[in-house]
Amino acid sequence: MSSSLDRRFGPIHLAPGYTPMNAATYLFAAFITIGMLAFVSFIQPYLLNANLQIPENAQGRVLGLLGFSNEIVSLLLVAPFGALADKIGRRPVYAFGFVWLAAGFFLYPLARTVPQLLACALFFSVGVAAVGTMLATVLADTPKDKSRGLLVGITGFCQGLGATLAVLVLGRVPQRLASGGMDAVMAGRITLGIAAGLCLLTALVCWLGLRRGTPSHLGKHEPLLVLLRTGVAAARANPKIWFACLLQFVSFADRIVLGTFFSARLQQTAIAQGLSIAEAASLATKPYVTASVSGLLFAILFGLLLDRTNRIIAGVLAMAIAGIGYFAGGLVGDPTSPAIIPVAILLGLGQISAIIASQTVLGQEAPIEVRGAVFGLAGICASLGILFTTAFGGWFYDSVGKGAPFVTGKGLAFFSARARCGQWLLSSITTGDHHGHDHPRATQPRRL
Repeated sequence: MSSSLDRRFGPIHLAPGYTPMNAATYLFAAFITIGMLAFVSFIQPYLLNANLQIPENAQGRVLGLLGFSNEIVSLLLVAPFGALADKIGRRPVYAFGFVWLAAGFFLYPLARTVPQLLACALFFSVGVAAVGTMLATVLADTPKDKSRGLLVGITGFCQGLGATLAVLVLGRVPQRLASGGMDAVMAGRITLGIAAGLCLLTALVCWLGLRRGTPSHLGKHEPLLVLLRTGVAAARANPKIWFACLLQFVSFADRIVLGTFFSARLQQTAIAQGLSIAEAASLATKPYVTASVSGLLFAILFGLLLDRTNRIIAGVLAMAIAGIGYFAGGLVGDPTSPAIIPVAILLGLGQISAIIASQTVLGQEAPIEVRGAVFGLAGICASLGILFTTAFGGWFYDSVGKGAPFVTGKGLAFFSARARCGQWLLSSITTGDHHGHDHPRATQPRRL
């Protein structure tokens, strides 16, 4: 029994019951999860130009509508998926999510009108809710607490690498196909078919390699509604869980600005300069990849920092970096100019550090018996962040300026987050805990 308690995956100490195969499978799943979510945000402007021929001055509102509608579905489903994972296990929910994403990728290029594209996006968001919730939940389950920051950092590296390669490789497939004489619509269909195949492969890998069963003892005996209530009670009993949820709000709002409006701005600028739709999509990959690469290189360093300093302070630092990057992004005039490179680096650093900090604090503070439900609640906050950005960002993008989603959305979220962080930061420091733990009684969930 002692050997099972001391299992390691490289330098990472694994929680009891987890094997190196489980950890390796999870990192591969994280690589594909964020890669596919980044790619679908990146490819949507391409579909608006190639499949639907939406005018440039209306694309921001369409992208906002798609994002807002997606997150309404995710907001409704992410907490039930977390609770379901506590009841039947993480493995079937994660595999199901990838199969659903594959079906969504097959449907996307069939859309020829905005309502059809919206229907495809709503369908796709069911899979997003499943894989997004499991991405965070399995991460919280797998390591011992002394290795939590390191695993989160390595996971962030894999996520950044997945986003980079998905956009860099898949994002340029349409141009390569178009250069061989294929029309833009068919090039997009084949590209999305490749993405669907990757999702099906990952579903199989998750089914074979993730741990069977569930680490939650409560989940096997209580109905889903009780699990959700207990997750809310855990957050009410521990304000650091709310702090982590606020980090989720900010970091996922960032991801929409970077993945959707940044991509649309780059592609529209390139088309206005005389490039074809496929060439514009290819050109838009460069700043996006710069942001992703800078984030993945910083991820492991920030993960190590989280294991060696107060994690609440690190969360505040993450939001400060993100705030500076997004304000700078809104002030750049030509996003295809060299001036975008340092801004893209800041964008990548800010996004990855906020995500890593939120996942680490959640994994540290969430009680194991209701961890899936707590991460489901965090997913709701992430959805609210995306709703906030898409609700205002699309209108600002079309009506105010292409840089407005960077400045307006990020500014409100940033200052709101900083105001709340100050209260919890003082409480965390006064406990004298290196990692920002509350006293043991504060982390126990109260039953509703």
